This record gives sequence, C-alpha cells and structure tokens, in this order.
Amino acid sequence: MLAVVFLVAAATAPMTPADGSYTYGISVAGSAAGKTTITLTHTASGIQLAESGAASYGGTDYAGTAMLNLDGALAPARYAAVYSPPGRTIHAALAFNGNIATETGDNGGATFNLDASTKHFAVLDGILFSGFFILPSQLRAWNAQAFTAVSPMLGRGGAIALDAALKADRPKGVPSGDLPVSVSDPVAFTVWYDPATLVVDELDVPAQALAVVRSRQE
Repeated sequence: MLAVVFLVAAATAPMTPADGSYTYGISVAGSAAGKTTITLTHTASGIQLAESGAASYGGTDYAGTAMLNLDGALAPARYAAVYSPPGRTIHAALAFNGNIATETGDNGGATFNLDASTKHFAVLDGILFSGFFILPSQLRAWNAQAFTAVSPMLGRGGAIALDAALKADRPKGVPSGDLPVSVSDPVAFTVWYDPATLVVDELDVPAQALAVVRSRQE
C-alpha cells in the first residue's frame, strides 16, 4: 500500500530540474560581471533552492545569498535573503500564508496581497536569480499565464502577465529547442529554458543590458 501511495505521489509531482548545482555567468553590456550558483534539493515538503552570487558593477563589488523553499505544488513557502552592497549587510525574509505574503527585514516590513487576477505568488528578487530559475517549472505546474511577483530587495509586489506577443531574438548560445517565457511589464525580460528538463539556459533583460547565462561545464 505504501508503495502504491509513493508511486502515485511521484507520478503527480510537478516537474522540476534535477537535484544539483547550476552555475550562471552574469554579464552587463557584454562584459563579464560575476556569477551565481543555485543548488536545488528535493525535500519531504517540496524543494529548496540555495543561491550564492557575487558581481561587480562600475568597479563596486556586490554579493548576495538566498534560500527559497517551495511546497509540493511549487508555491513559495518561505524565502530568506542576505544582500551585501559595499559596507553593508541587509537581511530580508518573506513568509506566505494563503493570499498574503509578509516581508520582514532590516529595512522594515511590508505586506503583499495576491492580485485578484492571479492565483499564485512567485519570488523575483531583484538581481538574485533563484526565482527566475524555477519560474518555468512553476508556470508549467500551475498552467498559469500570470502571477503575483514579490521582490523584497526592491520592496515591491504586483501582478505580472506573460506576453506571448513579445518575440525576443534567440541569443546565439541558446539551444534551438529552448522555449521562451517573456514579460514586457513592468520590466521586459525573457527566460530561455529547456522544455525537456526545465533548466533555464539564459535570462535577458534588454533595458539593463543584463544577461545571466548558464555555464556549460556542468
């Protein structure tokens, strides 16, 4: 009986990238700026994404770490981040309870309500990448075209809808079989991912001349 229950659970679990570490190079205007690594681990309650990254902009060094925990349906359960701009260390956290996300941290607190046009929260935290990494998996699991994004780094939250009319040019290094997830508002970006594995190969943010590209030595 337990074996049957396990097989049913395994068959219905949302598809995600495999457990392991995924490293991405960060570039701005074509120049290398840093890298970030995400380690994905399946747990008894869902999945965990641990991220550690560092970058340099205009000669100034930045670093950040994050821990994103998702439940079995890939909804965010909790999130904690540490941002390290020059000379500072800033802590922020999110807790999710139904239609409400609550932020706490060194810069104060905030409450974000699930937008009435959406059914799910997602965490897209500024330049930290873990939320973008898991976004294709979430959208497939939810069969969703819109979600409420929360960014504690920016202290913002709101509805975001996919834009099928946004036809981003395929970057040179992106495999021909990759599919795009594109958003045009409030900031245009495209996530390119492998539909067979749901691993993200590249994130492009044209307005910021920013590209986050998966390292191929994995």
